[in-house]
Amino acid sequence: MGEAALDKDKDDQLHGNIVVNIFRCSNLLERIGRKLVCEVGLTSVHQWFILSSLAEGDLSLKQLGQNTQVTKQNMTGMIDRLKQHQYVTTYEAPDDRRVTLVRITDKGQEALVRLEQFDIFGTQTNFKHLCTDDLSSFNRCLLQLIRNMNEGQHRP
Repeated sequence: MGEAALDKDKDDQLHGNIVVNIFRCSNLLERIGRKLVCEVGLTSVHQWFILSSLAEGDLSLKQLGQNTQVTKQNMTGMIDRLKQHQYVTTYEAPDDRRVTLVRITDKGQEALVRLEQFDIFGTQTNFKHLCTDDLSSFNRCLLQLIRNMNEGQHRP
């Protein structure tokens, strides 16, 4: 086997290990997140993602779906449940009545503040052996991986 083939095998193995470790991390985050969202009255981690996305400002259902990687059909149901419990409100976009915009309510903001108080992402625990440069690089890599995966979904 040539050197190029060995390098490709090593790269493939590394890529596989990265994917497996991302899934492992995701499972841990999901488990921790489920406990936390129950503490503040939310019913799913996805609701937390939605509220976090809305903390920056109002978004359309389409934008929320892109931010959270959730289909429009599922997003509509999640927004309806959040709206039912008064975490968000919806309204028609002024320039296009076909577009539904979503806004976080005071109750939704309060839930986010309570979630932040748990400090599960604090530097004293989960990130204690990682420096800011490493974390910045890791975040850039994750964002690029997400972009690549999204682009791959739109190819024939």
